[in-house]
Amino acid sequence: MHEGHRQRMYEKLKNDSCLLDHEILEMFLFNALPRINTNNIAHALIDAFGSLAGVFEADVKQLTSVHGVGDSVALYIKCASECMRRIQPVNVGIAVLKTFNDFKKFTAVRMRGRIDEAIEVYCLENNGKVKRIFSFTDFERSKVEVSADKISYVIATEKPYGILVAHNHLSGNSAPSSNDDRFTAEMQLLCSINNVVLYDHCIYASDTNVYSYFATGKIDEIRQMFSFKKVIDNQINLRSEEIQKQQPKTN
Repeated sequence: MHEGHRQRMYEKLKNDSCLLDHEILEMFLFNALPRINTNNIAHALIDAFGSLAGVFEADVKQLTSVHGVGDSVALYIKCASECMRRIQPVNVGIAVLKTFNDFKKFTAVRMRGRIDEAIEVYCLENNGKVKRIFSFTDFERSKVEVSADKISYVIATEKPYGILVAHNHLSGNSAPSSNDDRFTAEMQLLCSINNVVLYDHCIYASDTNVYSYFATGKIDEIRQMFSFKKVIDNQINLRSEEIQKQQPKTN
């Protein structure tokens, strides 16, 4: 069933046709998965790691966390990665996001043209390099929900130094909703508990209409209100006040 499609792809490569990243990766996986349609797996890998460079920089554990990628495929990719490393010593990552403009441009590339509302979590190393991307969607135009359990899994799996969050509004209005504020607060609390820096949450409506919690100063307010220490202190203070109110008054 796949032979005709694979032959057409080979012809495109032979004729130096303009191939997209996922098509190159799809063809690369032909030999690793001779009886399976590799198109969906190629898309999943690009979505998870952001680019071809990101796929070939991922380690075996990260690769096998992508649906459809088992140990043999992960090792196949890792072997090719090692070959490239020895041929070309200069190693280029997915992206390095050091400034707000870097993040804004990266968000635009990731969110431009989407037809469903989505939330993406970018796990960063301490030099700003994106080490992993997690994308969440409910395949709806006006709603997406991500549970605390899923975010906890992201943090526990990747152990990032910092996190950036990107989100899109298909309404054309990038202003955050109360749900956006709540999600950002939850992200901050989870990051604080795990000693991870939450740098920003950007909401993309168009290339020229992007809201940033960092640029508006709102991320600083949320950090102050929803640090793990602050929440614990508030709860202790509330409990102390309740105990004092319950104590009998003395004349």
